[in-house]
Amino acid sequence: MEGRVLILAPRGRDAALAADLLGQKGMNTLVCDSLDALVEHLAEGAGAALVTEEALAAGHRAGLTAWVSMQPRWSDFPFIVLANGARAPRTAAAAAILDSLGNVLLLERPLHAEALLGAVRSALKARQRQYEVRAFAGTLEQSVADRTRELETARESLQIALDAAEMGSWDLDLVHDTARRTLRHDEIFGYAGLQPRWGREAFLRHVVPEERGTVAAAFDAALEKGVLEIECRIDAADGTSRWVALKGRVHRDPSGRPVRMTGVISDVTARKEADARLAQVAKMDSIGQLTGGVAHDFNNLLTPILGSLDILRRRIRGDARAERLLDGALQAAERAATLTQRLLAFSRRQTLAPQSVDLGALLDGIVELVRRSLGPTIRVDVEVAPDLPAARVDPNQLELALLNLAINARDAMPQGGRLSIMVDRMVAGAGHPAGLKPGPYVRTIVRDTGTGMDRATLAKAVEPFFSTKGVGRGTGLGLSMVHGLAAQSGGILELASEPGRGTVVTLWLPATARAAGPLAGATDEPRVARPGSTVLLVDDEELVRASTADMLRDLGYTVLEATSGARALTMLRSGAQVDLVVTDYLMPGMSGAALIQEIRQSGSTVPIVLITGYTNAASDVPGDVAKLAKPFRQVDLAARLAALLEDRPAPRPATQLRIVE
Repeated sequence: MEGRVLILAPRGRDAALAADLLGQKGMNTLVCDSLDALVEHLAEGAGAALVTEEALAAGHRAGLTAWVSMQPRWSDFPFIVLANGARAPRTAAAAAILDSLGNVLLLERPLHAEALLGAVRSALKARQRQYEVRAFAGTLEQSVADRTRELETARESLQIALDAAEMGSWDLDLVHDTARRTLRHDEIFGYAGLQPRWGREAFLRHVVPEERGTVAAAFDAALEKGVLEIECRIDAADGTSRWVALKGRVHRDPSGRPVRMTGVISDVTARKEADARLAQVAKMDSIGQLTGGVAHDFNNLLTPILGSLDILRRRIRGDARAERLLDGALQAAERAATLTQRLLAFSRRQTLAPQSVDLGALLDGIVELVRRSLGPTIRVDVEVAPDLPAARVDPNQLELALLNLAINARDAMPQGGRLSIMVDRMVAGAGHPAGLKPGPYVRTIVRDTGTGMDRATLAKAVEPFFSTKGVGRGTGLGLSMVHGLAAQSGGILELASEPGRGTVVTLWLPATARAAGPLAGATDEPRVARPGSTVLLVDDEELVRASTADMLRDLGYTVLEATSGARALTMLRSGAQVDLVVTDYLMPGMSGAALIQEIRQSGSTVPIVLITGYTNAASDVPGDVAKLAKPFRQVDLAARLAALLEDRPAPRPATQLRIVE
């Protein structure tokens, strides 16, 4: 219907002739008998209307005028009006009728058929273009609506993403220094709601003073580069200090002048703190590796010193002055050995001998030593819970750890005070805040009434070589050693302190169902060798090997020396008969663990003692191999060898290794 021609010519045969002429040219026509009928068919759709002037003058035009005025914006319907052909000028009323139609083409009668056809064709073509405009406008409108929905969806998705990431967005007007922001933006700056005004200067006022100049320069540089990306610390309105990250992009006007900057902001305080902790862990690990290596080398030096002093001490009986000098030298060497134990404990490389330990009995054995060490101005209270399970820990290292804690407490109470040691049992559940594995534990709480520590000191308390005691009064390794012992034993160390309110140290150690064994007591005299006992000693360090060999010979052992694991295997395969093998762990070429493996694979059951300062020796050495930590005293070496030989028959058959092809 949109391409048809409506004809209104009520007089004579004008309508029929026009319809016939247009029909011959393939045009769709419809003859109307009144103005009302014309309006009705216009509403249905048409391409043009051919109307005589007298039909417009004689009919009721209100409906037609209303239809013309109600056309949509894209429509300007064409009317072809056939004039009366009178020579007199057109009246004002007749001119007004034509004006009311809007788009009118006036043809004077009589007219030629070609003129009529040309006018109708032009009107139809113009109307067709209007329909095309309507279609395009509809498509454009739909596209705008679709795009609007897409933008709304994207905006909602972006807001969801920003909320999930706890990020705020901002849009800064660079000309007027005003910004539109989301609520999360202002919350990051410590405000409960949106502030009435915000801009570049408001942001800079929150940046910490020492970074404000750098951040302002970064903003200025972003105007040139077009991109802003900074991280800085701010003082929030709620009194907290935070790290924030800003990312933005600059928008320019047609002349290239920066007019807007849009971007996002996020609170990265947690990440910054995690990065700092990770850096601290890496630093501590590096220091641990360094101190572990130094301590291992130092142990190799202390072993011959202690061994030689022990031998001399036994051979100068009766010389009081010499014995006094040797005792002083031994005490100094043992203090050095304690220092290396602390270094290895911090680096988690000391050799531990964990066993089931009754902490109540252990405290009974050292409490008098603790009281004498602290002096009369400090009261020492010990409370042990009944029915306490045994803890799995190295008792010697634990005694050293508790003494370290007691000495630290004494130094924190120069005017006197109270030290309480409490031991109880606890069960750690899942999700322990300090990462403790679920299970039963024995907890030792050491509490003092000393000066306490502030937050900064507390954060560094377990760092190696950190001390508040002043130069020459401490190594700074006491708490590091306790921390290392706890970690290696499968527990944790917790610290709590406030200035003026003392310090609480809590040591968690895993409980065990195995009964606690008796605590070893010290002895001054080493156990001599069983007659005829032969020891194969393997060590690549000549000084350590020679000193250990002298200690063994002084005890009555026959000693065969080997400078490497390969040399020891050659001697054994060549028929060397030995009752014991004593080998170092770290050696070039073949380690002590590899030597032990070769001996065991050969079928020999000869007792073996592994000398080491590293805990990782336990991971690749059979469990029945005895271990002796460096540096060791002659009495420790003698006790370990004598215990291994107690169950060996005497006289024993020759021990010879068969060669494994």
